[in-house]
Amino acid sequence: LRQIADVMVKLNFCPHVEYEIALSFLNRDYYHNIYENEPYKLWAFFAENDFLIDQTLGLAPLPTIQCNGYIDIDFDKICAIKILQLFPTIPAKYVAYLLESALGESKQLRYAAQNALRQIPNIHSQIEQALSSTKQELRITAANWLAELGQKSSIKALNAALKKEKRETVQAAILIALEKFGEDISQHLTPKKLLADAQKGLKGKKITDFDWFDFNLIPSLSWQNGKIIEPQIIEWWICLAVKLKDPSHPLLIIYTRLLSPQSQQQLGEFILQSFINQDIRITTLEEAEAKASSEADMRLQKYIRYYQSSPEYYSEYKNITYEQVFEEIKNEKLANYLGSAIKAKGILALTCGIEGRVAVSLLRSFMKNHYQRRAQIEAMLEPLANSDDPMIIQLLLSLARRYRTVSIQEKARHLVENIAHRSGWTIDELTDRTISTAGLDDNGLLILDYGERTFTASLDEQFKWQLKNADGETIKALPEARKSENPELVKEAKKQFSNSKKELSQLLTMQISRFYEAMCAQRQWRVEDWQKYLQPHPIVGRLIQRLVWLELDNNGQIVNSFRPTEDGSLITNRDEEILLDQNHFITVAHSVLLASDEIVQWQTHIKDYKVNPLFEQFSDPLPDMSKFEAGVIDDRLGWLTDSFTLRSVLTKLGYGRDDIEFHGSFYGYHKYFSSLNIYINIEFSGSMVPEENIPVVLYYLYFSNKKGLKDSAIALDKLPKVLLAEGYANYMAVANASSGFDPNWEDKSIW
Repeated sequence: LRQIADVMVKLNFCPHVEYEIALSFLNRDYYHNIYENEPYKLWAFFAENDFLIDQTLGLAPLPTIQCNGYIDIDFDKICAIKILQLFPTIPAKYVAYLLESALGESKQLRYAAQNALRQIPNIHSQIEQALSSTKQELRITAANWLAELGQKSSIKALNAALKKEKRETVQAAILIALEKFGEDISQHLTPKKLLADAQKGLKGKKITDFDWFDFNLIPSLSWQNGKIIEPQIIEWWICLAVKLKDPSHPLLIIYTRLLSPQSQQQLGEFILQSFINQDIRITTLEEAEAKASSEADMRLQKYIRYYQSSPEYYSEYKNITYEQVFEEIKNEKLANYLGSAIKAKGILALTCGIEGRVAVSLLRSFMKNHYQRRAQIEAMLEPLANSDDPMIIQLLLSLARRYRTVSIQEKARHLVENIAHRSGWTIDELTDRTISTAGLDDNGLLILDYGERTFTASLDEQFKWQLKNADGETIKALPEARKSENPELVKEAKKQFSNSKKELSQLLTMQISRFYEAMCAQRQWRVEDWQKYLQPHPIVGRLIQRLVWLELDNNGQIVNSFRPTEDGSLITNRDEEILLDQNHFITVAHSVLLASDEIVQWQTHIKDYKVNPLFEQFSDPLPDMSKFEAGVIDDRLGWLTDSFTLRSVLTKLGYGRDDIEFHGSFYGYHKYFSSLNIYINIEFSGSMVPEENIPVVLYYLYFSNKKGLKDSAIALDKLPKVLLAEGYANYMAVANASSGFDPNWEDKSIW
């Protein structure tokens, strides 16, 4: 950069060469990686012109100058800190500023400063001094930062601070820091100590905006040893959780795990249900009707005046009636939330032990009916990353693969990565090893124990439940308890069967979607893993029998194509049984990977054996793609259809609507494949929200790493062939549902 500056001065490029160069590096960090391997070429310029760093950090005034058309240059402090991090040694004059920022309120600035200060020798000694600050937030930040640095010498300072600390939130941060250091904090977790803390904490200032929570409904809970917990302890944990405002606070996770498994489930369900009930409160029907009755006349007269003054703009009010206005106001009131539970999101940390089936059911219902409550959904998902329940993990995996809201999808992806890291697995391995069985054992049976009698449930060929009594006779439903049978045991058996039915429905949807994505991504399993985690699974093992698979050698060449059968054997399309090489790999077959004669033979095999495929594998060949430029497929550009037909075709294929743009319009649909971080994008002439059925024109198909960015389309020869073929088939599905090419298509759009 110094050489570039020298040339610019000699060319008289502009009067403020230093600012001209700094703009590219202090406005954003996009260009920093240019010098990733030779950082001195970047930091040396700023070492020589350190007034730029001073001005950016606010240590000197930033002048108002004109530089290549820019006025009032606005530099970013985080970019300056990242540049300082590249220096061999951070200049001493910046250390105090960085330390203050590293303990400050701005999270982004705090993390950037903490990363930069890691290279300062014995920085932990200066942080330890902050443990005695008069500001509690600063003490919390210091404890958290010391835990991240991991210097064992800080344990003494943390213990000393804990003895003096009066604030519960700071005590929590210090305890977690000590636990991360590997210290035994059990002395602070005895029932006697927890009760004393609770009694002390409950005497403090009451929490505001938490009157909606009914402490009297908290279920009776027990410790791991079966002893009943003092209700005050749970009450205090809930109050503390609200104060901590962190739905995955480590201390509350530790507290929760002190409970028996059943109590963890009870507390988790109670907290989650209470949070949801408060968050979705709406006006009652009676209140909405009363409001509509009081306002309908006034609004009706207003609409009539609108029409009379400007009939050309308000034609919809020409024949408006009182009843229509009444319904309009009533529905408006019923659609309004009365409040929110988000300020109390910290209590969700206590849901980490919830039963997976319950959590998935509650969350799916909330996400379906209240998807716009993004912050609440993210908060409810966060503590679940501390669970090992297969159903919860599979839910997070499904959300990470595909969800209508990008931020929630990214949140789920981050949580899945944390779970995989905690387990020491890849995400694919995590997916395979946490598949729920819906209660079925290795023989595909669900044993339902009545005490005197035992019933079994299994799945037929259509994955429908079959019930049998002890004599092997099929029955339609579980019977009622006999007088001699324990009613609680019977009730538990019926609950178990009901849970398994719900679990199966969710599992089938998730796994079929997952195998389809695996086919598109051309995912490869090690033979050993495929045979260990998929083939013997009581449900997935039957699903994979409805797919054709390929055995690949270490060079990716096809060795065999085969299908698993009910007896565990693997057969080819010529009915020959094969054995797999344990050093090979397995992938899902597709027409673009096989020769045409192999495809015909497999189609015949599937028909002859009456296999009901999970999805089509052999109907979407890949045409010549060399004619398309810049990664954009446009051979159906100008084909005419309508917005409802296009929406129907693409939503059935798993596509979601693109983001709403100016004036409520959108111009595309997308389908995301998380394992590849690739979107399939299909663009058209556009529609508006709320949608009406209007003429639309099909435009383009392209693939990108970011949704809806045609300029960043991935080159077609860089894509997995199967993904390309499936995307093209989806594009053609829209074209085939249209009325064909219209030579005047440019005149048919509403814009």
